[in-house]
Amino acid sequence: MGKNGQYYTLITGASSGIGKAMAEELARIQRNLFLIGLPGTGLESQCDNLSQKYKVYSRFLEIDLRNPDSPEKILSFSQDNNLRINMLINNIGVGHVGNIGDFPAEEINEMIMLNIYSTTHLTNLFLNELKSYPESYILNMGSFAGFIPAAHKSIYMASKAYVYYFSCGLSYELKNSSVKVSVAMPGPVTSNKKMIDRIHNDGTFSRLMKLNPDEVAKYIIPRLFSGEKVIIPGLVTRTVYILGLILPYAAILYIAKNVFAGKK
Repeated sequence: MGKNGQYYTLITGASSGIGKAMAEELARIQRNLFLIGLPGTGLESQCDNLSQKYKVYSRFLEIDLRNPDSPEKILSFSQDNNLRINMLINNIGVGHVGNIGDFPAEEINEMIMLNIYSTTHLTNLFLNELKSYPESYILNMGSFAGFIPAAHKSIYMASKAYVYYFSCGLSYELKNSSVKVSVAMPGPVTSNKKMIDRIHNDGTFSRLMKLNPDEVAKYIIPRLFSGEKVIIPGLVTRTVYILGLILPYAAILYIAKNVFAGKK
């Protein structure tokens, strides 16, 4: 069961979208899984299916990462069940659209807790264990939105900018360790109907940049193992990123307006 012995890959937000696609792709290459998701999202049947299909060990924990004590509970579960975590994928995240001054407090808190708090605390809690193994990996799920600012999505974009800079700084911090750190910065992903509708309502660039979760996972996983620090799935997305490095800032803001100027 699992070519990787008794090592496990921990994936947050694993019951849908990119997280679910990455779980499938990692199971396919014989990585054992520890999947994290909300109660009632089908994690148990997902684990059973992956175990039977790919002959890997698969465990799950249903928990709400909006709660401040959830990272510690995840760590305790892994320790109590002797799960040796040598890959941490901080995939959970959420984005709400709106104007500052109008946001409900719960939406602000949800973006901060899922996009920033859980990623930071899970990394901090599992890092010593990751460093104790000959080869370990951290993947943090950012977003192309973290590269540029835009109206109506300022909190989400700022949270993904945090993920990007946190990951890059951590990579330098761990350059002499056994831990490879990557951050993925995909463009729009058709993770669910809400995202499909949002992409449809967004500008032309957004529709050109869209990928499905399977495409994103298949692009990210091999580059994670090779130690690529910043992973940008999608040819159009990478092209826009390169243009962003050379264009004047005003042009970048214009692109951002077209990529992310969706209807609220």
